[in-house]
Formats: sequence, structure tokens, C-alpha cells
Amino acid sequence: MTDEVLFNQEGSLGVITLNRPGALNALTLNMILSIQRQLSLWKDDAAIHAVVVRAVPGSAFCAGGDIRSLYFSGQVNDAEQMQFFWHEYRLNHFIHHFDKPYIALIDGIVMGGGVGISMHGSHPIASERFVFAMPETGIGFFPDIGASYLLTRCPGSLGVYLGLTGNRLSSHDAMKAGLVKKIISSEQMPALYDALMNEDLSTDAIQRVNRCVQAFASTSSTDEVSQIKPLIDVCFAHPTVEMIRGSLQSANTVWAEAVDNTLAQKSPLSLKVTLAQLQKARGLSLAQCLQMDYDMVSHFMHGHDFYEGVRALLIDKDKNPQWHPARLDLVSEQMVQKYFERSHPGVEWI
Repeated sequence: MTDEVLFNQEGSLGVITLNRPGALNALTLNMILSIQRQLSLWKDDAAIHAVVVRAVPGSAFCAGGDIRSLYFSGQVNDAEQMQFFWHEYRLNHFIHHFDKPYIALIDGIVMGGGVGISMHGSHPIASERFVFAMPETGIGFFPDIGASYLLTRCPGSLGVYLGLTGNRLSSHDAMKAGLVKKIISSEQMPALYDALMNEDLSTDAIQRVNRCVQAFASTSSTDEVSQIKPLIDVCFAHPTVEMIRGSLQSANTVWAEAVDNTLAQKSPLSLKVTLAQLQKARGLSLAQCLQMDYDMVSHFMHGHDFYEGVRALLIDKDKNPQWHPARLDLVSEQMVQKYFERSHPGVEWI
């Protein structure tokens, strides 16, 4: 059986290669545990001066966690389901505080759990093939993996827009939003890798990595979201999902109508819980956001919409989820706040 994730040392680089191309490199619990174990070793290894994470060639860097596996484990009430999230969030926190350069070469699709193992590190690098999304509200879930920490740091109302709609973001827009550090063309990434491998990173590693990356960086350009950003900032600045949708409907543009139609397809409960999450996350540390995620995920795993969303989109594929509640006006504030009740003791992500 082929290893789902590969580890090797190239010069002073520790190299992680995601190796599930047939599953768009979706993360399994074994992959998460293996990455955590290897990073813990490299953290204390004086011969390793930086870490590179990449994926085998294909359309995706990492399309998220293994949602199908989580669905089936929830069906049989498997305790491993919550273990997946605990270990995933711990890994996200570990990467964020990793004290050596952590360079993610994001060449392709990055969603959900893939965001957690790339954009929480010191050097998330995107290619022109990069596609970012947090599409969880479409499967009756919410943007977890500390995504609220990243989304609340996006300019204006962009993070709320991304979290609620699950719409995609290109590399140039992601760089403008502060989600990635630099853009390097897909064909130049092997050359960057070689340059990092041959660079002396024994001193001033961060600055030397910065110089290597800058040597291959391409300039930014105007992309779609940049052009409609003023409308995003107006429509998604409202405090409730109902007001956001009302603002979109009043905007009377093709874009606003399409976005409103997108929101109409999402789980009403997920939309309201996600908006509350992003409102609560402002100013929080990553550890605090991950604690909130862990509290929330237990409620989602014991609820209805996650399983119905995964069934409709990934299992039966009828694309006709029956959300409970079925409409925004049936989702009470009390129902929303219940998702933030602590169902586990406080967690130290160490």
C-alpha cells in the first residue's frame, strides 16, 4: 500500500509530500498523526533548518479533511471521529507556532483541512493554479481548522463573504487578502525548491527563505474579487444573514443575485452559526479560535445537517439536501448560541 504522506530530508530541508492524488490529497487521521510526529522530530533536529510541504503533481494541493470517512464514522458513533478533529486542530496550532520556516507550495486546490496545514505556517506560497475555498456551509458544516483566525484578518467583509458563500478565491486575490505571502508560477516551483535546498539556512533562516522566495515571485494583478470588493464590503457588513441577503437582493446586480442564490442553497443553520463564529473570532488568538472550533464541531457531529449535506453532495449525490431547520427564520438565536457551549474541557494545543 502506498504511503499517504511521504517524508524525506533534502539538504537542510525537511520535506512533506501529500500523496493521495486520487482523493485530492484529502487528510486522513493517519496522515495528520504522521505529519505531527515528523514535525515534532524536525523541530528538535539541528540538521533541519526549514520545512517544505507540497503535494504530488495533480489538480489539488489538499481538498480538505476526509469528509466521507467522518460521515461514516459518525454513522456508527465512532469515537475516532472527534479524535480526528482534536489531532487536526493540534497540528494546525503546532504549524502556526513552528519556530523554523514552514514553506507551503500550494499548487492547485486548497480547501478546509488543506488550508490548516498550509496557511497557518510562516510561508504559504501560491501558484497560478491555486484555488482557495472554505465550502463547509454547503455540507451543513462550518469553516473550522482555525479558518476564523484567517478570515477575520481579511480586509473589509471579505472573510465573512468567503466563510458564508464558500466561493473561490484566486492566488492574486488571496495575496491581496493576506492569505498567502507570494505567488510563484507552477513551472518555477521546482526551481524554488532547488534554491531552498541549496541555500545555507543555518543562520537567518527566515530572511534567507524570504530572499529565495522573492527571487521567483511574480507580480500581482487585478482579479475578479478585487473588482467587486466594494460590493462585498457593503453587503456582507450586516450583523445577520437575513440582512446580508436583503442587501444582496437590493443591490440589483447579476453578481449579487448569483451570490444570494448561492446562499439560498446553504444550510440555514450553518450560515447563522458561521456568521456568529466569525463575529466572535475577531481579535482572538489562533488557539482561542481552535478551542471555539472544537466546541462547535462536537455539536455539528451530533446534529443533522452535516450528515444530510454530505449525503446529498458526496454519498447519494442527489444535490438536494433537506436542511433542518429548512429556512433562516426558523433558526433561533438560542439554537445558534447552543453551538458555542463548551462540551469538552478547555484544550491546550501542545
